[in-house]
Amino acid sequence: MPRSEWRVMLMLGAAVLLPLTLFLALQATFSMQAQLRGLQADAADRAREISARIDSQLWSDRNALEVLASSAFIAGRDWPKAYTQVAWVQRDHPTWKNVILTDVSARREVWETRSHFIAPPSLPDFVLAYLGAGHGSSEIGGVSSETPDCPCVTIHAPIREAGALRYLLTVQIATSDFQRIVRAFAPAGGVASVIDRNGRFVARSLDDKRRVGLPASLLARNVAVRGERGVYRSVTLEGLRVYAAFETSELSGWSTHVAVRADGLSGLLATSWLLTALAALATFALATAIVAFTLRRLAEQRREEEQRAQSQKLEAIGQLASGVAHDFNNLLMVIIGSLQRVRLPRTDTATAEHVQNALSAAERGAILTRQLLTFARAESLVIGDVDLAVVIEGLGDILRQSVGERVRLATSIAADARHVVSDSNQLGLALLNLAVNARDAMPEGGDLMITSLRSKDHRGRIDLVVQDNGEGMPKEVMQRAAEPFFTTKPAGKGTGLGLAQVFSTVRQSGGSVEIESTEGAGTVITLRLRASGD
Repeated sequence: MPRSEWRVMLMLGAAVLLPLTLFLALQATFSMQAQLRGLQADAADRAREISARIDSQLWSDRNALEVLASSAFIAGRDWPKAYTQVAWVQRDHPTWKNVILTDVSARREVWETRSHFIAPPSLPDFVLAYLGAGHGSSEIGGVSSETPDCPCVTIHAPIREAGALRYLLTVQIATSDFQRIVRAFAPAGGVASVIDRNGRFVARSLDDKRRVGLPASLLARNVAVRGERGVYRSVTLEGLRVYAAFETSELSGWSTHVAVRADGLSGLLATSWLLTALAALATFALATAIVAFTLRRLAEQRREEEQRAQSQKLEAIGQLASGVAHDFNNLLMVIIGSLQRVRLPRTDTATAEHVQNALSAAERGAILTRQLLTFARAESLVIGDVDLAVVIEGLGDILRQSVGERVRLATSIAADARHVVSDSNQLGLALLNLAVNARDAMPEGGDLMITSLRSKDHRGRIDLVVQDNGEGMPKEVMQRAAEPFFTTKPAGKGTGLGLAQVFSTVRQSGGSVEIESTEGAGTVITLRLRASGD
């Protein structure tokens, strides 16, 4: 199969496979994106569920505390009975580790259940923090480890008199219930955690005994501040790369974070995007190559059509020239024979001169008909061994007369580049045509050099070089130089068959012609012929 057909087959195969590859890569990418979105949605659902259940627990505890704060014993300042009532309710709430009654105006505790009605000398920090925050502070505080059996979270129930804050009932609740909720809804292989307003862990599904009460990562704290919910990428304290969804509670201000491991999926997704990009680039490159190939094929087809049309035109011209040349050559032979008979020794001088002029014109016409027959290939060349030195020596006088006195003619035939394969007469005629063209290109005179040498780049070839330093040819003329009947000479000064005969002779001899020309710097025409005997 030719190389061009292989190239077409490869391009057709690529045209089928590359779009299919791109489609599959896009499908894989979209599938992994859907999986990733599913993981993120599941994490968000879990975060909402954990947050809702913890809010429900906090709501229940806060309601119970508010009921105690509104009891008649506290309103009547019957502190022993109030203490007994609170202790009785506390027994029904196992996670309530301590209940504190604070006299806000006196800045001291009235009692706390942990010390059995004995008030400590100073207020705990979480009470001071609430009092210092003013009326706008949340009644649900953060996590603290100030007292035994904690970390605990705090809920405050303010007791007002005449619109002013008079007492404060505070409960410390263990985080164990929150911990159970977090563990129940934590994803497999992931992490779930609850963070209070101060950025500390309230509960965590991993390493809770060490982490609860300590600050969470800076990223987790920052994202909770920026919005009520969302999804972000992070690295857990254990070094896991995760996607995390968070939900912020309106009741407590705590944020619930559920992180799912997606490092493997993220890597596959990145690889899939890379493959998609590469497939898209390859498809674009293929499309560009197909367009370029198509344009090149169209250009080649146009050139082939032009060459075919030119060949048909030349064939038609050749057939016409062949028929005319045969008939005209027969007429010229009759004319030349008759003139030679008329040119007798007894003919007077004036008549003899006219006869000689007519005979010269007829002989030039015969040369022209031979050129036409050679161009039309109606007259076959006698191909054989040709000695260039003999041909040029035989043409010596004709060449000098043809180029005139203003042109300096020089020849150099290398000893190892004398014998070529061609037709002696037609090759001589080709050299004569080239010499005449060179003369016309040097109206003020110049140098004409005819040399032969072994071709350096083509083994078994001899280069017969005709070089002048004349006017040279522009590119458009050089491209049409071998075209029959094309000439730049004025009407009546040239037939346009000279170079056509040169090209025809050399090609029929199995050689080739190269033309190098620069305007104002001369022309070099190389007849590359087969070496005889090689």
